[in-house]
Amino acid sequence: MASVLVGKYKGRKFFTGKDPKIRPTQGRVKKSAMQILEPFDELDVLDLYGGLGTLGIEALSRGAKSVTFVEKYYSSLKYLKKNIEFICPLENINIVQDDVFSYLQTCNKTFDVILADPPYYGIDILKLHALVKGVLNKNGKYFLEMKRTKIEDADIRIVNYGNSQAVFGWNGKK
Repeated sequence: MASVLVGKYKGRKFFTGKDPKIRPTQGRVKKSAMQILEPFDELDVLDLYGGLGTLGIEALSRGAKSVTFVEKYYSSLKYLKKNIEFICPLENINIVQDDVFSYLQTCNKTFDVILADPPYYGIDILKLHALVKGVLNKNGKYFLEMKRTKIEDADIRIVNYGNSQAVFGWNGKK
């Protein structure tokens, strides 16, 4: 069962349900990503494909000021809301039910950290990669988990985990 790894909510368990479409980020990938992206203190975070909320809630546990979750599917939203209610009900959280691409194309806010664990199939990952940069603050950073895909971009770092890869990017200095 997935749980919060570090911080003020350490050890709290996530409700995961039995929906096969919901795939929480693997613990070792989440741990590595969070360590690379730290510190989160007082940062505004965007969690795309919010799912169960494991990434955004982990960021809150590590000191993020706020998290905006974007999730399209009602079944996932149901678990996301339950996890927020159980783990971190008093945090500064915004939940947006929308398609991630639509949200990114119309978003008028920028974020310090962007987290994304999209479905491995049916997503134009290169388009997502480009759109994410448009809502990232100067000196902001992002993490995308995806199936192994070749990406040509000098401003990224790729870490492989089996059949998946974590892509880290920065707007400005690393």
